[in-house]
Amino acid sequence: MTSLLWQKTRPSALVVLGFALTLAALAAAHAAAPPREKITLAVPVVAIQYAPIYFGRTEGFFAEQGLELEVSVLRTDLALTGLMSGKLDYIAHGGAALRGATQGIPIKLVYALDDKSPFWLITQPGIRSTAMLKGKSIGISFPGDTPHLVLKRYLKQTGLDPDRDVTYVAGQISPIGFQGLSAGALDAAVMAPPYTVIAQDKGFRGLAFLGKEVPDAPTINGIVTSDAKIRSQPDQVARIVAAMLKSVQHYRQRPDAAVALLSTQFNLEPGVASRIYRDSLATLIANGEVGPDKVRDALNLARESGQPHPATMDPESLLDMSFLRQAQRSTVKPGPAVIK
Repeated sequence: MTSLLWQKTRPSALVVLGFALTLAALAAAHAAAPPREKITLAVPVVAIQYAPIYFGRTEGFFAEQGLELEVSVLRTDLALTGLMSGKLDYIAHGGAALRGATQGIPIKLVYALDDKSPFWLITQPGIRSTAMLKGKSIGISFPGDTPHLVLKRYLKQTGLDPDRDVTYVAGQISPIGFQGLSAGALDAAVMAPPYTVIAQDKGFRGLAFLGKEVPDAPTINGIVTSDAKIRSQPDQVARIVAAMLKSVQHYRQRPDAAVALLSTQFNLEPGVASRIYRDSLATLIANGEVGPDKVRDALNLARESGQPHPATMDPESLLDMSFLRQAQRSTVKPGPAVIK
């Protein structure tokens, strides 16, 4: 009886063979999958303008390219040193890094996140105009860094002498600048999201969106790497650029996922994250490409920082958009951003 039951219920030889082949195929695929390649990327500060990078890492777009992305925070001079020594693979400092090329540093921008400054000038509630900043203290990140230079241009075009009429307090990156405003130690501060929205929710005044007021002073945050990296590992460069393009496209078109990322990454209330997301779309480039005119504008900021005049440097020599165009050809063209 038992023998008869087994004969009726036992799997056929074909089923057993198929199951065995499936297991073998899965094991082979797992064994064939190469380990992810670790790459290092530095950002100047943890801020919303770099959110698509964190978004892409969370959504697995870098992993799809076989990359394990490690992000660290370094100021521009240290990041450039790390890039040139090989301790860093990529940096996201954009225009600030490209100005280092005026001192002979061999680097290229291979992907652009934005083409305008993502900074706001936030003031104490009683300061209602730029003229009222005369004699006041303004928090900046570091002297000669992009936020400082953009601010100086803004002050100059609104009638103040940026070298005489105000006092700059260095080391006031956005969270520290917010604390300085809250304590009354600063009259104003240059901030990036999310602290722009957080500060205004606390009653501080958003005096100016510097990206709009100073359009010829772009930050051009993005992916910058060394000429040596491009020559020695072009396949890796192509993969990080492809991952960035997909990250930005999905960040723009999937607001629910993007807002969730902002809430988690920056510890924000969903309503605040939603407002910041809308602001971030105003600076984000959809296709990752920027032209030599914007690079020239970024280089011209060097004059305000006392660096050599870059007039003899060809902005085109600081761009390598070939990897991006390769990625664009193999990627569905992005639709308009979805704004909720």
